[in-house]
Amino acid sequence: MSEMPLTDVELYAFDGTSGTFRLTPHEFDVEIGGQRYERCPLERSALALGAEAAKSVLELKLPPDHALVRHLLQASLSGEATAVRLLTAQRAGGGDYWWIAGTRWMGRVLGVEVADDAARIRCESAQVSLKRIGLRRLYSRGCSHVLYSAACGATPISASALVSNSNGRNVDLDGGVPSSVNGGLAGGWLQTPAGARHMIVSEFGSGIELLYPVAIEAGTEVLLTVGCDHSTATCAARFDNLANYGGFPFIPTKNPFSTGVF
Repeated sequence: MSEMPLTDVELYAFDGTSGTFRLTPHEFDVEIGGQRYERCPLERSALALGAEAAKSVLELKLPPDHALVRHLLQASLSGEATAVRLLTAQRAGGGDYWWIAGTRWMGRVLGVEVADDAARIRCESAQVSLKRIGLRRLYSRGCSHVLYSAACGATPISASALVSNSNGRNVDLDGGVPSSVNGGLAGGWLQTPAGARHMIVSEFGSGIELLYPVAIEAGTEVLLTVGCDHSTATCAARFDNLANYGGFPFIPTKNPFSTGVF
């Protein structure tokens, strides 16, 4: 009697401090060890063959309104890292029992780009991160801390507002931008009652411009949180937090190797 053919599927595990996601690009959910991998129209870039496969960059494409996209955007604002694993699972044809056949790729999320038709998640291999030489933190005049993170230590400045209309990336506010946050929202975010955060790019007379289009019903109360341009002036004047400034504003502008010491 011949053995039944094996069915192979790919599984994606996203693990962060504030949430985990288990997805599969196939047309059915997969449950292994009490964990359910939910079906999702997920596409990935091609991986290199052989020993280079584990070192290659992984790019994922999925719907822009998926919960994972919203989670990663929110995690990027707080500086939270998200680990990614690409697994393969098998089951005997016609059976219900799945098992993990192996790990094909592992790394971390570098960033998310959101467009009208799709969101793209770019991931870096764990091997590349481990082999990177030197300090992880940037040596720059501007502050490298993530705003409101533990390293930053600034106290969030927020205000509530009612949405009067939303059109693409523009959100009009009833009465305009509240005076307590007016002029400082660029680089901050808008938070909906459901907890979703949307990055603010700029302000205009009656409202704000977001990084990507979002539909918010009129009358919705949102929370607007002030942003930062990572300069010493803003750190001192807006947050009174210069003691925690993470930049190096006094880096010499003259290079002694090209201009001489004197």
